Amino acid sequence: MNLKPLGNRAIISLLDNGSFSSQQGGIIIPDTVKGNLSQGKVMAIGDCEKSVLHVGDLTLFSGNSGVAVKVNNENYLIIDEQDILAVITDK
Repeated sequence: MNLKPLGNRAIISLLDNGSFSSQQGGIIIPDTVKGNLSQGKVMAIGDCEKSVLHVGDLTLFSGNSGVAVKVNNENYLIIDEQDILAVITDK
């Protein structure tokens, strides 16, 4: 991928929402928002020094966040870090 986000933005590779469990990690997501959440993997981060994201992080964000782009037949999302709701961990 030849796409570098600027500032506090991240490039996210969208994951299949069907693999997202409403109780993953013990967090229960209400049915009213479950259908509006998306999951993705961080592919690149901007040059913001205060970034808490790392390439490879699995993230959870609102389904209407960011801007969808297609690069080399792959779908990505350019999203502001502040629009990412959580990083999914195994801990």
